Amino acid sequence: MKKIIFFIVVILTFQGCSWQEYFVIINQTNSDITIEYEIEQPKSGFAIFDNRQTIHKLSKNGDIDWNETLEVNDLDTSRFIIKLLLAPNTVVTIGNLSNDTYKKHDQYFINGRTFNLKNLKILNSKPIIEITPENFDNFFVKKNGIIALRLK
Repeated sequence: MKKIIFFIVVILTFQGCSWQEYFVIINQTNSDITIEYEIEQPKSGFAIFDNRQTIHKLSKNGDIDWNETLEVNDLDTSRFIIKLLLAPNTVVTIGNLSNDTYKKHDQYFINGRTFNLKNLKILNSKPIIEITPENFDNFFVKKNGIIALRLK
């Protein structure tokens, strides 16, 4: 009985220590933005980026409204290529990192996490913005657990 109680206490303790960091693209422009990105399936471990996005509205002060989720429409039928239209004043979550702190794309990630983004393009910008793992950290900026590409 003491072992069971100890096990339950340990589980509850570790549940309280969980945190998330989110990779997002924020559209603060006045027009729709077309985003296309390609991911790869990790050979082992867990992917940071996947094909299950969520879209949220931005509040009037520019914060993410996590309570309101909008419909996602992937314009590409491939499992590893995601293409979507991001409306003005919205944000799309393209990945997340659990119980780890993002520093740079080629860091060691705990829990078998893999930086699996192959490329990302903002198609209707002039010129087209092309992001690869090597230049990812030049475009995405971390603030308060959000690693964001802000399009203005």
